Amino acid sequence: MTFFKHPTAIVESEEIGEGTKIWHFVHVREKAKIGKNCIIGKSAYIDTEVEIGDTVKIQN
Repeated sequence: MTFFKHPTAIVESEEIGEGTKIWHFVHVREKAKIGKNCIIGKSAYIDTEVEIGDTVKIQN
């Protein structure tokens, strides 16, 4: 299983956990780490080198 990326999202990081959902207009910068089964909500911005654990929900 992999992660879901909405077509409008920009994901520059290669460290996204299984089952994570990245929604509309999200921007995930390089070297960011997102754990398994997370939800990154519409228009969220995850900056460089930010680390997010498993099963976290972030909304804007």
